[in-house]
Amino acid sequence: MATDSDPRPGGEVVWAEDATGPLLRFSGAVDREVVRRFRLLVPPASWPARADLGAVTELGPAGLELLVHLARKPRRRGGELELTALPDHLRPVLARAGLSSLLPRTNGTPTTA
Repeated sequence: MATDSDPRPGGEVVWAEDATGPLLRFSGAVDREVVRRFRLLVPPASWPARADLGAVTELGPAGLELLVHLARKPRRRGGELELTALPDHLRPVLARAGLSSLLPRTNGTPTTA
């Protein structure tokens, strides 16, 4: 399983843990190769229902698709995906992709999708 360690150049999605529990930490440019590497290292059964996008510089189509899959998994169990951070430059990207339900509330509280 990939863990919270030195990020790879370009971008990375890693399984990590903070004081609240497990989460996926996205960083850099999240493209098809980054998502492919993540899927090889972290089995879907261990995907947590929280994601930190705070260090993302770019989010390509494969990264958007991964967010859709991440949001579906907890919904099957009656839960929701929580985004713990979202850079302002990603808000329009998610909105254009039809993922507005993932956008954090404007009052700064974490979102659930």
